[in-house]
Amino acid sequence: MKKITVLHTIETAGPGGAETVVLNLASRLDGGRFRSIALLPREDWLSERLRECGVVTFVVNSKAWYDPSLPLAMARLIRREHVDIVHSHLPGQNFYSCVVGRLVGCKVIATYHGAIELTQSKGVRGRIQLGWVRRSADAVVVVCDHVGAMLRDIGFPAAKITRIYNGINVDRFQLQGDGRLKRQLGLLNGTKIVGTVANLRRSKGYHFFVEAARKVIDAIPDVRFVAVGDIDPVLAKPVKELIARLDLQDHFILLGFRRDVPELLSEFDVFVLPSVSEGFPLVALEAMAAARPNVLTRSGGPQEIVDEGLTGYLVPPADPDALAERICELLNSPERARTFARNARAKVERTFTIEKMIHDYEELYERVANHA
Repeated sequence: MKKITVLHTIETAGPGGAETVVLNLASRLDGGRFRSIALLPREDWLSERLRECGVVTFVVNSKAWYDPSLPLAMARLIRREHVDIVHSHLPGQNFYSCVVGRLVGCKVIATYHGAIELTQSKGVRGRIQLGWVRRSADAVVVVCDHVGAMLRDIGFPAAKITRIYNGINVDRFQLQGDGRLKRQLGLLNGTKIVGTVANLRRSKGYHFFVEAARKVIDAIPDVRFVAVGDIDPVLAKPVKELIARLDLQDHFILLGFRRDVPELLSEFDVFVLPSVSEGFPLVALEAMAAARPNVLTRSGGPQEIVDEGLTGYLVPPADPDALAERICELLNSPERARTFARNARAKVERTFTIEKMIHDYEELYERVANHA
C-alpha cells in the first residue's frame, strides 16, 4: 500500500506549543502508512529537533507575509516529493497552504491552536486569509472546542471542523524531584516553589503572575516564584521593572528557556498558568502528568483541561487576587494539593496522551487522503 506523504509546515520555528505538536506529529506517525517531511520559514529550535528525529526538513527564509518565496518553494516541494496532504499550522501558513494547495491540486489540513490567532486576524488581511481557508481547506483542525466555536461564529462550516486535543508523552513527566532546582537557586529544603512554564509573551499574563507573587509572599514568606520560558527582551523589560517595583528580586526568578522542563516541574509545589488567552496548552498537561497541583485561568482551552475543584483550580484571567488566593490555598492545604495532583495525573493518562493524539490525526489523514 502506498504511503501517504504529509508535508508539515508552520509559520514559526522557535520553541512553543504549536511547534511541539508539529514535531510530535512529524516524528511519530506510523512509518508503515505515512511519510513525513517538513517545511519551515527559518532554521531554529524546530528544524534542529525535527532533524534529530530523522524528519527530512526544508527551510525557506521568509520574512514578510507578501514574500512569494515560501509559497513558490512549497509548490515545487509538493510536486517533487509527491505530497498527498499539506498539514499547516497558524493563520498565515494556513492561508499560504490553501492557496498553494488549490493551485497544485493538493489536499490541505489547516490547524488553529488558539483564540489569540483569530483575534489578531480581524484586519482586512486577516479576514481575507480566514475566508480563503474557510473556502479552500479540505479539513480544519482545532485543538479545543473553544477555538472551534470561534471558527463557527465566523462562518466556518461545522462539518469541516475536527477537534483533536493535544497530547503528551505522559511517562516523560513522571519523575521524582531530585532537588536540582533548589540547589541551583540556593534554596532551603522547606522553601516552597510556585512556577510557570510559558514563553514571555503578552498573552501569558506575566504581569498578573508577578502581582500575585507579591500577595502570596506577603502571606507566606518562604516561597519562591520561578518562570521558565523563552524571554523576549522587549516584553521582559516592563516585567522586570514590576518585579523590582514590588521588591521581588529575591523571590521571582526568570529562568529563561530550559531543556529540562520535566525535571523542573517535578520540583514545583504549585504550577500556575496565568494566561489571558490560551488554546490547549501542552504545559498544563505536562504539569498534570507530573502530578503538580495547578491553578489555571479561564482563558479558553484550560476550561477543557481542568475539572474545577477536582484536578485543579480555575480563576478569571487578569485577576492577581484570585490567583494569589488559590495559590495560598494549595500551599496551606497539602492534602488537598496531593488529591488534586493524583486526580490530574489520572485525567491526563486517561484523556490526553500523545498516542491518542497521533491516532486521531492518522485517522484524519487517511480520511482526507481517500476522499475524492
